[in-house]
Amino acid sequence: MPTRRWIEEAKRDPYRRRAREEGYRSRAAYKLEEAQRRFGLLKRGDIVVELGAWPGGIAQAASRIVGPEGLVVAVDVREFKPFEEENIIALQLDILEDNVVSEVLRVLGGKRADLLISDASPRFTGIRDVDVIRQYELTLRSYEIAGSLVKRNGSVMLKAFDCEEVMELAEKLRRDYAVVKRLVPQARRKTSSEFYFIAMGKRF
Repeated sequence: MPTRRWIEEAKRDPYRRRAREEGYRSRAAYKLEEAQRRFGLLKRGDIVVELGAWPGGIAQAASRIVGPEGLVVAVDVREFKPFEEENIIALQLDILEDNVVSEVLRVLGGKRADLLISDASPRFTGIRDVDVIRQYELTLRSYEIAGSLVKRNGSVMLKAFDCEEVMELAEKLRRDYAVVKRLVPQARRKTSSEFYFIAMGKRF
């Protein structure tokens, strides 16, 4: 359950208000918009896979960027409210299960994605060390899935929290991608320590 403090912060959140006004399901849409402005991750007609996509704000932003020629596959263990956007396909799947890659590839007809985004988060306990490790496990799993779902020269955008293990993941990304950056989005919550790995130019 959200705390009273969280509810009060949400009411004052300008990104939350703006998301409502612009038809986005969440403020997370602006994280992708910022990444797009800074790194040019997507073009019209591209294929996007988002892991941990509920409630769908980032998927909606991706949908607008790639246009009707493109496709967005939104994956989450939770059930989505139906999307009005015709170029978004919602899949209710647990990314920790083994069938995620095969199910996404089935929907894509065997094609691979130009960009994989992971905005996946665990159920937070309030114990920082536990929550950071759980987040890292989801980030690492998303990196592994990207190995199979992202095409050569494609990109990833992976949510993470700072911890020692993240340095190991950074090394893996530098091995697999030509360019690796960190993005601390302006639209993140003030109390959050999240950042995103932006890795471009997949080598295989």
